[in-house]
Amino acid sequence: MKNIYIYLSLLAVIVLGTACNNEWEDEQYEQYVSFKAPIASGGDGVTTIYVRYKEDGKVTYQLPVVVSGSTVNGQDRDIHIAVDKDTLHTLNIERFSLYRPELWYTELEEDKYEFPETVHIPAGSCVEQLNIDFNLQGIDMLEKWVLPLTIVDDESYNYQSHPRKNYAKALLNVVPFNDYSGSYAASSMKVYTYINGKPDTNARTTDKRTAYVIDNNSVFFYAGLINEDMDKDIRKKYKINVRFRDDETLDMEPDDPNNEMQFKLIGTPIYSKTSIMDATRPYLERRYVQIMFEYDFQDFTYGGSGIEVIPIKYRVEGSMTLQRNINTQIPDEDQQVEW
Repeated sequence: MKNIYIYLSLLAVIVLGTACNNEWEDEQYEQYVSFKAPIASGGDGVTTIYVRYKEDGKVTYQLPVVVSGSTVNGQDRDIHIAVDKDTLHTLNIERFSLYRPELWYTELEEDKYEFPETVHIPAGSCVEQLNIDFNLQGIDMLEKWVLPLTIVDDESYNYQSHPRKNYAKALLNVVPFNDYSGSYAASSMKVYTYINGKPDTNARTTDKRTAYVIDNNSVFFYAGLINEDMDKDIRKKYKINVRFRDDETLDMEPDDPNNEMQFKLIGTPIYSKTSIMDATRPYLERRYVQIMFEYDFQDFTYGGSGIEVIPIKYRVEGSMTLQRNINTQIPDEDQQVEW
């Protein structure tokens, strides 16, 4: 009898061991299809992608398309991709309300991008790239451009998109960059109000100013303390275009040919470029661009509904500094920058 119990115990161990092994070999999760487009913590529901502006404005961005699961994808799949206008519209309303359209993201114009309708993921592969070809020449960064993409489901397809919406959607906030674009420290830029025909002695300042790409060697920023929270139909009148010349001088001129803000340069604006290696992280290169300028302009839109507009003249002088951290260990230029 004792031997029978021993044999039964051994048999139970063998059966359980076999069951565990078979279970381990089986798929533990559904093999859903998704984008790898993480949304930044505390963001507005979009994925910001930084793309290097090339001389002709053309650049390719690779968006990963992923088959999830605990086992390797075992079949050939053709994943269908499409533009998703409805999700972007819903996002704008939920994030910014129906009454603040000046803050909305704008769908990227159709002539600014091109991508294949399907991505082929062969058996044995779990990740393939969707190649998005951008043509950013002439792009106006007055807008917050988003390319909204979705994985298309159909009963005839041999895959299912991930049920979590933020996995099956990719709302790509496209931000082109060059050597001079980005967030500048601006506390050394002083803004004075004209009183009785001359600048006052009390200066106003701000911590940051953003320079947006125009082309490979040019950016624009808004005059004085005009910022991105203003109605875009107003702030576009205060765009100052800045071109960086080889002789370390700047061309600065208003984007609006009518120049209603009466922009006037004082002296010759200049810039400098320097770089140093980080003391504690020797692979990290810190690049600095400092621009120095002085100009006058007037705010000709101050006021509100039913209020008479009274132009206010300002003097702006000082400097702004851009710091960009470059991880030299990364070979791909668009991935080197620590944004």
